Amino acid sequence: MDINSGAAKKPKNNDQPEFARLFFAIQPAGKVRTALGDIAQKQAAQSGGRCIRPENIHLTLLFLGRTATEKIPALIAAASGVSAEPFDLTIQKTRFWKRNQIILATAETYPPELFMLADAVKTATCTAGFESDERAYKPHITLVRKAARHTPVDFDEPLLWHVTHWLLMQSEQAERGIRYNTLHRWQLG
Repeated sequence: MDINSGAAKKPKNNDQPEFARLFFAIQPAGKVRTALGDIAQKQAAQSGGRCIRPENIHLTLLFLGRTATEKIPALIAAASGVSAEPFDLTIQKTRFWKRNQIILATAETYPPELFMLADAVKTATCTAGFESDERAYKPHITLVRKAARHTPVDFDEPLLWHVTHWLLMQSEQAERGIRYNTLHRWQLG
């Protein structure tokens, strides 16, 4: 994949680097992605918000933000030293962060392996000299943005998500809104 295509900022002159908006995440596939996409559509219709497209649904491990594209190979190399085990997530409900106007899917509890993976990614990237989000890690899956209201939903049947890999992703502005491109993928275990 050409990481310099799309939304990466073009330099004004040859001395300035291009930039990409980057984050590490886990992303559901198959039935879990479809189910979360359906929930997002229903919640957006009820809340007056904008649903996240199913292909963009993810759980962020670490947000890096604006990063020089020339540093992406070093970032991938740093993250490649992370070792973590597969784990299961049980997504059980939706909640509302009124201040941020987002509806999110969440679990009652998260497995320690998720926090260990997020911490290992942050440690590896910080050790390699990359700056990242300093806020405390709060796992969640954004389903709807710019929501005006929300009635919390507890799922009749929890969504069981077996997590086997994690990703470095780039956020790009496209004709139909934001698109997330996978730049690199690592297997767990």
